[in-house]
Amino acid sequence: MTKKYHSVLKYDNIIVPIDIYKEMRMDVRVSIVKDKAIIRVPLFYTKKQMDKNHEWAKEWILNHLKNNKKTRDRFIVKRYFSGDELKINEKTFILEINLTTNKNYSAILDRNIIKISVPSAVKDDLEKQNAIKTLQSRVVAQYFQNEIAKRITDINRRFFGFQINNIRLKYNKTNWGSRSAKSNINISTRLLFAPKDVQDYVFIHELAHFKEMNHSPKFWKIVREIMPDYKEKEKWLKANGHNCDF
Repeated sequence: MTKKYHSVLKYDNIIVPIDIYKEMRMDVRVSIVKDKAIIRVPLFYTKKQMDKNHEWAKEWILNHLKNNKKTRDRFIVKRYFSGDELKINEKTFILEINLTTNKNYSAILDRNIIKISVPSAVKDDLEKQNAIKTLQSRVVAQYFQNEIAKRITDINRRFFGFQINNIRLKYNKTNWGSRSAKSNINISTRLLFAPKDVQDYVFIHELAHFKEMNHSPKFWKIVREIMPDYKEKEKWLKANGHNCDF
């Protein structure tokens, strides 16, 4: 039996989501993974014990971030300003941020200008920055949706011939793409910052999963036959993927 709770650590311009698991164990363990921290505590712990260890774990996480720049940089919340440029697939967008009396955030694309409305009543700056990031991704996803769908469809027609239910662009921090059990292909908007040949590799990778769901030798044989230099694309993503973001 496992129970899961959520928390967050905020420090300057850093936000670390925290997942807390109560499970069958005798000790307390804390770790930092790609996009969050994880705290594991015994299932029998009382609320008082939970709170005590939660504070201890947050202190451990904070000290780790202070002493490890590479880890710390993963959780820094970027700040956005009017006039910022966003260059994607040879297209340059200009960001325009406007404070409004509206209760909700909104965004529209006016020619090459991403106009984002931010409620002036919201005082939490980190909330604003995260909302601006999310809205940029949504606008860009709408702009490139047809182009990406066409490119994936063309690759599928040339090399595979599978039945694809839907192709979606959406923000995903943990992967570049995925293939669902319902025959949908999801592509992270972060991939749009990569060169087009690297994008093609991810498209081929996900299409190959229609035939081989795991990463077996048969899977990589399929990918290699279509893109012999696919390992170079993987190297590019590993070396530059951290810069592919809004």
